[in-house]
Amino acid sequence: MAAPDRLMFARRLGPAARLFIWLLIGVACVIADTRYRALEGLRSGLAVLTQPLRVAMRAPGDVVSELGGFFVRHRQLQQERDALLAERARQSVSVNLARELARENAELRALLQLQTRPGQQVVHAALLYKGQDWFAQRIALDQGAGSGLRSGLPVVDARGLMGQVSRVYPGSSEVTLVSSPQHLTPVFVERTGQRGLAAGSGQGGLELRYMPAQTDIRPGDRLLTSGIDRVYPAGIPVASVTRVSRSQSSPYLRVECLPLAGLEHSRAVLVLIAEPRVIQPPTTPPPAGTPQGGKP
Repeated sequence: MAAPDRLMFARRLGPAARLFIWLLIGVACVIADTRYRALEGLRSGLAVLTQPLRVAMRAPGDVVSELGGFFVRHRQLQQERDALLAERARQSVSVNLARELARENAELRALLQLQTRPGQQVVHAALLYKGQDWFAQRIALDQGAGSGLRSGLPVVDARGLMGQVSRVYPGSSEVTLVSSPQHLTPVFVERTGQRGLAAGSGQGGLELRYMPAQTDIRPGDRLLTSGIDRVYPAGIPVASVTRVSRSQSSPYLRVECLPLAGLEHSRAVLVLIAEPRVIQPPTTPPPAGTPQGGKP
């Protein structure tokens, strides 16, 4: 049996009626929100409640976009870095070339000043290569017998004496450096005028030999060619004294020197050739009574 408080034959609303009612409610809400702004608070509350959900839904897309931008920026930075490295390399080459040209220009200017020595001819030469025997202290020049070179001629650079021509070929020549053990150079101390003999040590330096223990010589003194051997013109810078030591067992000083010429890095050099002196025969005066320009 049916309960006393319930209708036995109650009828529910059909789907069409419920749809119509919800449509009326929706239209009423739209009109109230559009005209009277009645649902602004509800909309704001729903936006606040759904904000975490919207952020969570956008997160995968943001991550993908950020990763794509990262790789693009990384590739661009790599390209810019490679371009900057290449530009730096080009600039470094240009700077090194400019420095080398400036150094060669300074050497050539100094060599041009050496040409003003009276009574001498000079032959410009360039360094080809260092000798095959490294310990022999020799270099090869690009000038030879065709340019008037011969053995024994002195070779100088912009700073001082480099050595002496030892072998001559038609188109090249070899120079024995002043630092060679087989090379001896008569010199004098510029400050005091004391004469001595500078010998190569074979290790890029020189030694001033046979200097008495009481000789006035100190580090920093310059050694110049004395010219007494008639091979090197007098006054060419040779070396600078670097160390002076005394030994109680020897009556001579041990004087170590450093060549002033650029034995390892000079490229342009001059070979000095002494001009031959022309000696004119004495003129004999004509006999007395002989008219000038005719026969007696």
